[in-house]
Amino acid sequence: MIWISSWRECWSVLKKEDRTLMKKRKLLFIVLMGYILIFSGCRASSENLSEPLSDKEIRMFNETFFNGSTDNMNNQMLASEYDQPANIDLFQLFYNGNGGAAGQVSEEEVALLTDSYSEAPVLDIVKVTAEEMNAVLVEKTGVQLEETQQKGLGNFYYLEQYDSFYNIAGDTNFNWCTVTSGVRQSGRELILEYTKENEDGQWRVVLEETDDGYLFVSNTKIEQGH
Repeated sequence: MIWISSWRECWSVLKKEDRTLMKKRKLLFIVLMGYILIFSGCRASSENLSEPLSDKEIRMFNETFFNGSTDNMNNQMLASEYDQPANIDLFQLFYNGNGGAAGQVSEEEVALLTDSYSEAPVLDIVKVTAEEMNAVLVEKTGVQLEETQQKGLGNFYYLEQYDSFYNIAGDTNFNWCTVTSGVRQSGRELILEYTKENEDGQWRVVLEETDDGYLFVSNTKIEQGH
C-alpha cells in the first residue's frame, strides 16, 4: 500500500507539472503571436506612411526641376493629363519640340510641308525626329515611343523620308508651374500638387525617384473637394 500511495502521489505530481508546462506553452504562444502581430502592424504602418517634403525640396522642384527656362521638358510633361505614361498626349508634350532638331529644318522639308500647309513658310516650324521622341520618353517615363498609345501623334505633320514630326504654329503651350505641396510615399514615390500660371485649377503629378533622377508616373487634375 505504501508503494501504491507513492505511485499515486507521483502520478498526481506529474499531472500537475504537465498542466503547468501546458500553461507555460500556451502563454509563450500567445506572447509570440502578439509580437508577430505587433511587428506586422508596425511594418504595414511604416510602409503606408507619407512624409511631407521639406521647404528646401519644394524650392528645388520649383526652381530647378521645373521652370528655369521655356525649353524645360519637365514642364512639358505637365502639358497633358494621363493616368500612366503610355497615355500621355505626344502632341502636347512635343508641341514646342525638344531643343534638338527643332531649328534644323531644310528648304526641302519646308517645301514638302508647304504642299500640305501653304502658310508653313511664314510660321514657326518645330521639328522632332522619332528618335528624339523616343529618347525623351525613355528618359522621362521609362517607356518607349512604340509602347505608348501614340495619343496626339496624328496632329503632327510627318515626313517619312526624314522620320520626323513637325508642328507648324506661331504660338507655344509652355506653362510655368508652382509646386504648392508634396509628400514622399513608401518606397520611392513622390506626389506633388501644383498650379499652372495660365490655367485655373490644381494638378497632382506622381514621380518615381530613381538613381538618376525622377520618372513621371501620372499627371491628373484635382477635382474640387478631393
